[in-house]
Amino acid sequence: MTQTMTRAISAYRSTSASVHPLVAVVRLFDEMLVQIRRGIQATEARRHEDSFIAIAKAGLILQGLSHNLRFDKGGDVAETLLATYTKNCIALHAAYGRPDAVARYRTIAAGLAELRDAWAAAAGMRSLAEEAQAAPSAVRRPS
Repeated sequence: MTQTMTRAISAYRSTSASVHPLVAVVRLFDEMLVQIRRGIQATEARRHEDSFIAIAKAGLILQGLSHNLRFDKGGDVAETLLATYTKNCIALHAAYGRPDAVARYRTIAAGLAELRDAWAAAAGMRSLAEEAQAAPSAVRRPS
């Protein structure tokens, strides 16, 4: 196992030890979506190294999630999640350097955002849309 993979798994385990596992999964999805956005921005700005790094980080989060599935308890759901995480990881890396990479990244991010919201619902957390609506009201402007 590579050192970066070990770090990704370690980060998942340390996060999941300090918060409920469902909350940890949602937070990992949030970070993964941030990294994909960074990859999109870097690709659009033709900062290829930054794009590669961001997309690689998103892929590592997917790999970390897949390595922490509980097949003994999850059964078919764990198998489905493994396939989903693996296919999205491959799609992220396959998009890199392609002329339509930004469109591919956006499509992948949209699907992962839906999956994130499903995990958030299971954890009793807000969806991305609910968080976006709540964010402007949390910012106070000086009078």
